[in-house]
Amino acid sequence: MNLHAHGTYKFPKADLAATSLGRGWNGVAAELRSHPAGDLPAIVPTQMEITLATRRSTGAFVSRKGAGVRQRSAVEQGTIWLCPVGIGEDEISISAPLDEILHIYLPADRFDGLADLYGDTRIRADAIRYLADLRDPLIWQIGLSIRAELLQETSAGRMMVESAALALAARVAHAYGHDRPEPAKTPLEADCPKRIARVIDFIRANLERNISVSELATVACLSPFHFARMFKRMTGKTPHGFVSSERFELARKLLGEQDIPLVAVAHRSGFSSQAAFSTAFKRAMGCTPGAYRRRLS
Repeated sequence: MNLHAHGTYKFPKADLAATSLGRGWNGVAAELRSHPAGDLPAIVPTQMEITLATRRSTGAFVSRKGAGVRQRSAVEQGTIWLCPVGIGEDEISISAPLDEILHIYLPADRFDGLADLYGDTRIRADAIRYLADLRDPLIWQIGLSIRAELLQETSAGRMMVESAALALAARVAHAYGHDRPEPAKTPLEADCPKRIARVIDFIRANLERNISVSELATVACLSPFHFARMFKRMTGKTPHGFVSSERFELARKLLGEQDIPLVAVAHRSGFSSQAAFSTAFKRAMGCTPGAYRRRLS
């Protein structure tokens, strides 16, 4: 499913400030847009759309109607809108320009995975309520982390975003589904040290290619939810934090080999470009990769 096609159709006049298109994110997409005043086309989404106002737009209101429900919201920083799968929006109007709006898209199978995990068939993407003017601190913080990765790529940013998408789907299903019970708690696996050691070996053997949380969970023979929790408990780091630190170690070793071009070091360290690598390396190490290499020589 092309998650970005939704935004292209729904927001034909909006300016696109940043997009996850081309980042290789799996099971989640995001766009940062500014919107002019006016009406938007009617749409019946095939994915879950979560929208956050990351800035206040003075005097701006969003009016919309979905499944016969009319809503009108002032656009304040932190305002959140939910538009579930299958809820036809046939009236959407923006009263004044919106400075910065984050749109996050989740495919329906994100929620199918939750339903399988907890054995609750009522967890569905089309069972989320159509809501506006939410204030949810957890969704807000997840949204900010995705926005930060959109604006500045990091070495393990893809893993962070995919983990955030899992947490986001769980939060939305838990807090805003129709009559959903609390999820059952699953006990920690007794052989977790062996599972995590196997994952760490796998990470270190595959640092030079894209690694997803789902793939690591498969190596551990756990669901992504249980794996992420277990990994943090055993290592003290999130999966993406661990991969990021390992990739910086790899980058430092590769920079010690003078015949390897900087662009090759960037790609082998998990970055899509030399520029993104240089920015992240300087932020972490206090100097550019080139300066670090000269220092080593």
